Amino acid sequence: MTQTEANIQHQSSLLLQQCEEDMLLRLKGNEPSCFHLDSGGSRTRAKLCIDAGIALLLPTKTIVALASTIELLHNASLVHDDLQDADTLRRGRPSVWKKYGKSHAVCAGDVMISAAFGSLANVEVNSLPALLVQTQEAVLRTVKGQSRDIDSQKAVTEFEYEDIAAMKSGPLIQLTLTLPLIAAGYSEHINVVNNALNKFSVAYQILDDLDDWEQDQQSEQLNIVNLLISRYSLEESIIIAKNRVDYLLKRCQRELNALPSDCAASVITATHNLLAKAKVN
Repeated sequence: MTQTEANIQHQSSLLLQQCEEDMLLRLKGNEPSCFHLDSGGSRTRAKLCIDAGIALLLPTKTIVALASTIELLHNASLVHDDLQDADTLRRGRPSVWKKYGKSHAVCAGDVMISAAFGSLANVEVNSLPALLVQTQEAVLRTVKGQSRDIDSQKAVTEFEYEDIAAMKSGPLIQLTLTLPLIAAGYSEHINVVNNALNKFSVAYQILDDLDDWEQDQQSEQLNIVNLLISRYSLEESIIIAKNRVDYLLKRCQRELNALPSDCAASVITATHNLLAKAKVN
């Protein structure tokens, strides 16, 4: 690692810590949401946003505000998702609804969403209206995707499956690059990011399904492996799913390479890691 890379990594770690402190401060007084954040998590979306912001030379305060916004929205979606799916555990601890009750889980998720938009007040650039619109649209698409997932039937096609996966998880992943790009004055690249990260999100969901297909089969949850099993053997279904991941991630990489200032470098690294996981033996 070069000295420059070490400095960037150190800066990224400091900003991630500031993001963590900012989120907890905004949620102060709401015990269920603080309990959820305290349970941990990879903070992947915050890290990707921070790395993009550093590459685009955004002000420190702006980077933290954008990262906090995205991470708060993501965690709100987890709290609500656990409630809707009746999942009793999150990161090895009771989920919020299980510990505090369903009503408090709804409120905790709502508090996080409110805090996410409040975080945008700290941006030090002149693009706040565009940032607000982009964020609100991402929340709307995420809710629509979650609703479609809840209503989905076993008989959905692979195309419908990918459309649901992209709508459910894609919008918040997209914010990790779209918000920094808007703040840096590069709004013309938004469509490229959205198309590329839709592919990333679908590939990520397929990999998750490969790990959980037996559990999802029992609970009748939407899963690409179980859709494929209706027409292919289990072995063939797994190979088809892995090949689809390989295709989507390699397309994603090519599209992200066109973005300015190498701002998608961390996302591209993430695609390499997922490709390794999806390697067909």
